Parts: sequence; structure tokens; C-alpha cells
Amino acid sequence: MNNFKKPFGGMTQWLYQRFTALFMVTYMGTLSVIIFSSEPITFDVWSSLFGSWVIRHSTLVFFYVMFFHAWIGILHVTEDYIKIIYLRNTVNLLFLILMFLQLIYLTYFLIGYRYD
Repeated sequence: MNNFKKPFGGMTQWLYQRFTALFMVTYMGTLSVIIFSSEPITFDVWSSLFGSWVIRHSTLVFFYVMFFHAWIGILHVTEDYIKIIYLRNTVNLLFLILMFLQLIYLTYFLIGYRYD
């Protein structure tokens, strides 16, 4: 008998999904309270809000967590509906590359070069 547990197995993935969902709901709730408790939303208000490094970095963490949450979902959907292993691995690889490129762009957009 092999007692080795996979570090990214079923229960672990379920817990990752719950914790990432909890973080995303907390972020969205906090951001909603910040936005709707201030003056009417204009470009200047929005720009000053996202001028704060705390908001920019927490938004970046939100998107990293969201992509991790989505990646687990993609793995489950492709495992359920694509039975040909080579095709499933190709689809997963394409999604992984696409998500990685989006994260690079998002990081550059939120943290990288600024016009200030």
C-alpha cells in the first residue's frame, strides 16, 4: 500500500477553492465599502483610490488568487469532459500559458511603469 498523499489532491483542491473564494469575497466587500462610502465616483476619486500602493497590491493579490481559483476549476472541467489525455494536457497547457501571460501583463499594469 502506498500511503503517499498528493499535495494537490482532491481535498486540498477543495480547501484551496474555499480559501481563495473567501479571500475574493472579502476583497470585493472591502473595496465596495471603500468605494460606496466616499463621495460620488469620478475619475479623480477612482484614480486616487488606485494610486494607493495598498489598493494596487491587494488588487494584484486578488487577481493572483482568482487565477489560482480558476486554474483549479479548469483542471476539474477538463478532467471531467476531455477524456483523451493528450488533448486534455494540451488544453490545460494552453490555458496555463494564457493565464500566465495575463498575470504578467496585469502585474506590469498595476505595479510596473507609471505615468506619474
